[in-house]
Amino acid sequence: MKRYATILAAAALTAAVSVTSLGAAGTTALKDIDTYWGKQAVQYFYDNHYISGENGYFHPDTVLTRESVAAIINNIIGGDFTGKSTFKDVQGRWSENAIASLVDKKIMSGYSNGTFQPAQDINREEFAVIAYNYLSYKGVGMQNVSNVSFTDANQISSWALKPVSVLSSMGYIQGSNNLFHPKNKITRGEAVSILYRMVNPGQTTAANTVNTTDSTVPAEAAQDSKTTVENAVFNDITDVYGSIKKFADDGIMYWQGDKLHIGIKSNDKRDKLAEALLSDKKLSADVVNVQHAGMSYNDYKTLMTGAESTYRASEGTNADVRTDVDYLNEKVLLIVKSINKDTQQALIKKYGDSVKIVVQ
Repeated sequence: MKRYATILAAAALTAAVSVTSLGAAGTTALKDIDTYWGKQAVQYFYDNHYISGENGYFHPDTVLTRESVAAIINNIIGGDFTGKSTFKDVQGRWSENAIASLVDKKIMSGYSNGTFQPAQDINREEFAVIAYNYLSYKGVGMQNVSNVSFTDANQISSWALKPVSVLSSMGYIQGSNNLFHPKNKITRGEAVSILYRMVNPGQTTAANTVNTTDSTVPAEAAQDSKTTVENAVFNDITDVYGSIKKFADDGIMYWQGDKLHIGIKSNDKRDKLAEALLSDKKLSADVVNVQHAGMSYNDYKTLMTGAESTYRASEGTNADVRTDVDYLNEKVLLIVKSINKDTQQALIKKYGDSVKIVVQ
């Protein structure tokens, strides 16, 4: 959102707009993923606040724990689950709400002794079961596959055979040299890369060919420069609206993968811009998507300012708070370190579900 604001301000001063600033595209604040094979997936999840870093580090090669995967998947699902966990070893932990949510949705479960063991590491077959349950919860149609093609299939637990075979056949999980290594611990980066394929079907997770435990990522395909695409789009927007400033009252722009999404509130302007973009020979038809939007850039800006003001009015003027935009779900993210119940109620009363609270 800040990068988009920079674009609009620059557009008001000059016709030459530098455009890598829209939506979630751009450089990362994470310091340890620049050379990581799964950077694309980690970047996407970080931009959409499905994951967070610690002092600027994501630690992609660190083993994933049960509570961490619960938190990630709960962030993907979204919503404000209010239930409490019945597991004594979960009550009071930072992950309690996420764990309670995923148990309620039958994506994860506890152990026969009544514990959840939130800090326990997850191996690859256990993660496959959780990922399979997530797809089932989302109602995704899955192929009925009975055989596992991996050479080490005999090492996969019986309760994980179906999830592994189904996810493998759908291309979500892969092995190395036809080995799945079911008992190996799964890392944070590997898990994010698998989940990224689920929320972005058909997307790969790296720019260059890299052999990893989880995948062999194909070479980067030739694609239009994002800067070239955005410059052409801004020219077309100016033709339709008269100025970028007027567009900001009616539309938004953001990158998702290699596609630039343009959301517009008014039907007539949306149709006119779609026609202009379609006839623009500088643009490929599969690079830009024009769609309906419930809020414009300025709508989001107003909502962000209001949400921060409401939070500070209750928590104190020096309270640590920032906001961002989840364009896909059309929500403003209020990102805080802590929040009391009165503040939550004030935000819900004033903004309903337009504001999602993210505690980090």
